[in-house]
Amino acid sequence: MYLSTDHIIKLTQGDESVFNEIYDGMFHSLCLFGYKMISQEDVVSDVVQEVFVELWKKREQFTTPIKTRAYLYTAVRNKILTHIRNKRTVSLEGTPRDEEDVNNYITAEETYRLISEAVKHLPEQTGRVIELALNGYGNPEIAENLNVSINTVKTLKKNGYAKLRVLLKDQVFVLIILAEIFK
Repeated sequence: MYLSTDHIIKLTQGDESVFNEIYDGMFHSLCLFGYKMISQEDVVSDVVQEVFVELWKKREQFTTPIKTRAYLYTAVRNKILTHIRNKRTVSLEGTPRDEEDVNNYITAEETYRLISEAVKHLPEQTGRVIELALNGYGNPEIAENLNVSINTVKTLKKNGYAKLRVLLKDQVFVLIILAEIFK
């Protein structure tokens, strides 16, 4: 979800529909982030919901989209670490160890989210080709999976990538990653 300054202004004013939009748009990403640290879906889901309750209670404190997004990820991380420390039943092996690891994970998660959102705006067949390519399928596998020719896959990939460049023109880091994927 693209979190704008307008979203934050409306959130601080108590607009519940904007809060619900933020919740719907970010819940999945925050859960995925939490699952990297602990593989208990019910715990992660509860933690993310608690963080959103806190966001609503503290909504007047948030002034920018970046601070709001950082708060959400940091709060999820801290609550899960607290849960792990209190239960002492889960290994910390997959847990990001320092701020750089957390920032790298958040960047990767946000990049994936931005690309996924942009792919939804592509024509259906083109979107399927791009999704399969992003999941590591080669042209022959995509062609077989979608029952089309390899040339059709190449054309749809080329057109899809061109449309993604337009859709993501303001997201330079995403474009760099896409360029590497579609070399």
